[in-house]
Parts: sequence; C-alpha cells; structure tokens
Amino acid sequence: MKAVRQTIATVLKLPETQVLDADGETDLSDIASFITVNRVTSELMGEEYKFNAKKEVEIITLTRETLISVNAFGKNSYLIIEKLASVLSTSYAQSLLTRIGAGLVRKSQIRNLPTAIAGGKEQRAQIDLTLSHIHRIETPLYQAKTVDITVHKD
Repeated sequence: MKAVRQTIATVLKLPETQVLDADGETDLSDIASFITVNRVTSELMGEEYKFNAKKEVEIITLTRETLISVNAFGKNSYLIIEKLASVLSTSYAQSLLTRIGAGLVRKSQIRNLPTAIAGGKEQRAQIDLTLSHIHRIETPLYQAKTVDITVHKD
C-alpha cells in the first residue's frame, strides 16, 4: 500500500506526509487537509500453477483485483479527488502504476461527503479505485530420487 500512496502523492504533487494509511495511527491535529488510502477488498481473478522440473520449483501465480478507498479530508477535498480521478488516466500515472506492478481497472463515481463536526463542517470526498496486480510465489519442490519399498507376505 505504501507504493500506492506514493503514486497518489506523486500524481497529485503532494508531499507523501499528506497521503496516509487509513489503518495507521497518525496524529492529525496539525494537518489541515490530508488523504487516506485503505484496502477494502481483494478478489481472486485467476490462478496458475507451473512446475519447473529442472529447477525443482513450483510457481504459483495469483491475479487479484483490489478495491482501494481514497478519501480526502479538508479544504477542496472534492476538487482534489476529482483531480486524482482525472490524472490517473494520464500515461504518466499509468506508467507509475505499471512500475509498482499494478493496473487501474476502474474508478467509481466521486462522492461528496461533507460531515458536521464540532465547530462546523468538514469537507470530505471519496473515490474507490480497483487495481489489478499479481502475486507470484516460487517454492522448492524436491523430487524423490530413491524410494525404499518393503514387501510383506500374508
């Protein structure tokens, strides 16, 4: 998720300190506006199994689609999310995603979610991004070269 947060910060030209892990415990008291990124679901799309006899390894490749919720808080949050939705279509953003091993499958509608808080109203906006990515696991699988067989008579 760190690479996704860095990509979002880069395409929006924001400091990485303003794009936070939603599962983290960051002190927000000194931050006027920020973005959070949270993995919501990850769905298995396909699986491939290969065995390389020469190297004695099995290779398992999983293709997944992960839903990521991006939330902006503070002044101009809707405009920031709208800008993110637009810049993610650029070839620059696509190349950054490719570099981290992800691809943008779809973007949800942008949701404007202003919230009443103590002392007024806070601007909030949200978009969901579906990213495709693969996980590849390579593990040794040793073949049996010799086997002892014992025969018992009844």
